Amino acid sequence: MRRLTLVDSLFFLAHDEFTGKPALRRTGLGIGMAGSALCDLLLAERITVERKRIRPLSRRRIGHPVLDRAFSEILGEREWHTVREWVDHLRQDIGETVANNLLDAGVINRETDRGLMRKIHRYPPRDLLMSTAARSKARAAVLGTERPDPHSVCLALLAWTIGLDDLCEPELDRAALRDWAEATHRDLPRSLADLISGIDAVGAAVVYTGDRH
Repeated sequence: MRRLTLVDSLFFLAHDEFTGKPALRRTGLGIGMAGSALCDLLLAERITVERKRIRPLSRRRIGHPVLDRAFSEILGEREWHTVREWVDHLRQDIGETVANNLLDAGVINRETDRGLMRKIHRYPPRDLLMSTAARSKARAAVLGTERPDPHSVCLALLAWTIGLDDLCEPELDRAALRDWAEATHRDLPRSLADLISGIDAVGAAVVYTGDRH
């Protein structure tokens, strides 16, 4: 089975694992995709976060089209921009970019439903083991008895941050998952904690301004 990056995993987590129907509005999905791409780059030691700003650590690409595209944009800037600025910039079209990359890789299909006002795309998976792996990893990070790997921890925290708060039901309700997220966030390395905080701040700002499409 293809090894999934965070950005791939969160895409599957944000869509029904059987039908491919989105579980989030476009805005929430975009924030999650942008945030997970930045987490991928940080975990791969291509970037770090200093004083809430993203700084490149290398010029070596990863070999993943979506991540390399985001990384190229970061490398192309003369100044360091904040996490919030990068998430807000990348979120605009990254959801579609991730979907197209997974389509090209042959792991999902695209089907279109016509609603009253707009078309709604569904992305049914071709491999259920792949589409269900993301939820399994995120749940294991929260409910497992062993220390989870950073990838799984980030996936669960990102899911919580963008509103996928039924991740561990029925074992944990929303309040218990929030307690886990807050405690886990406090124990993260500083750069990763600052990155997750910046992603969360964009989500909060979107809710405040009413941009919930």
